[in-house]
Amino acid sequence: MLRDLDLLLRERHIDTVIVPMHEAMHPSFRWLTRGAKVTRGYAVKMPERDPLLVTYPMEREEAKATGLEVRLAAEFGYDQIFRTAANGSEAYAEFFTNILRDLGSGDSVAFFGNVPVQLYLGLADGMERRGWRVHRANGEDLIQLARKRKEAWEIDAIRSVGERTEQVVDGVREMLRNWAPSLTLGDLKRFVSTEIVRLGMIEDHDTILSQGHDAGVPHARGDASALVRPSVPIVLDIFPADKNSGYFFDLTRTFCIGPIPEELRRLHGHVFEAFIRARDAMRPGTLASSYQTLVCDYFESLGYETVRSNPRTLSGYVHGLGHGVGLEIHEKPSFSLHSTNRDPIEVGDIVTIEPGLYFPERELGVRIEDTFVVTEEGVETLCRGDYGLEP
Repeated sequence: MLRDLDLLLRERHIDTVIVPMHEAMHPSFRWLTRGAKVTRGYAVKMPERDPLLVTYPMEREEAKATGLEVRLAAEFGYDQIFRTAANGSEAYAEFFTNILRDLGSGDSVAFFGNVPVQLYLGLADGMERRGWRVHRANGEDLIQLARKRKEAWEIDAIRSVGERTEQVVDGVREMLRNWAPSLTLGDLKRFVSTEIVRLGMIEDHDTILSQGHDAGVPHARGDASALVRPSVPIVLDIFPADKNSGYFFDLTRTFCIGPIPEELRRLHGHVFEAFIRARDAMRPGTLASSYQTLVCDYFESLGYETVRSNPRTLSGYVHGLGHGVGLEIHEKPSFSLHSTNRDPIEVGDIVTIEPGLYFPERELGVRIEDTFVVTEEGVETLCRGDYGLEP
């Protein structure tokens, strides 16, 4: 939330934060500028003030469409600075100095976002020679921390992506129910890709649609040329983003066509029980890592290896319980058991819960995943499809 960013800036005594964007939109810039459709620009945020968008003349109308205050780079001497500066880092140090002075900023400034390293590597030194105190984040991304809790409109945007994602999953279910021996994973993948586009979304990475051995390797994308086989698990992990807003959704189901082997049915039951336990226990005001502990306790009680009992394991429970979702598919909170992780579960978080069990050498892999919004009472799923192995 934007007010969370104000609090973070005040706590760290930061007067102004600048988020540059060069050519490729990234989540921090998108969030601060309300999705400005520009190819270059600079989001400038001071506590208790709306963000300012600095951009270039060719894109001034797109910038104004955000409703934010818009200033053009030329107003701050951009052209003259870059014609005469010794190098790019010195030029940006002078350019940002002009912006900060014009806005009446205090002397502490922070930079976040994705930038070309070669242009910005010497920026902090250049700013400090000009009298600014540059915040040294030590890996802490204040913009990502502020994005963690979602506004109501962000939750609605993610819910909308979820509704369309479920339509795609419904189509996959139908294709599997009408299975013919000639059906390939590639047929399913092409359907998924086509439907994602038709429904106004983008496939940021190749959708995971795998079976058998590959289903036992969590992020194996699957062999598109392989025929869809009966009596083995088929894992569909789909995570599209809305084309316009950029917000993601994440959902996983495990299916099986034909006779379901008893071992697969048993594994699926254990994964579903872990999913239910984590879902029903989750409450705001608790540590996210505590739910990874809960699921590890459960799986280890059944004799499975986990990443806690054996961090190098490639079978059993081999990954974390979930992650935050928003303008990135993996956001805070983290469910990691690392000692440095103190991420809380808070009202307004959007999180996934996705336990799984994997035995690739036995052609077995099961994962169940929903996307949830955290409420005062617990968590509310944004998914509607059932969890059964039968499609």
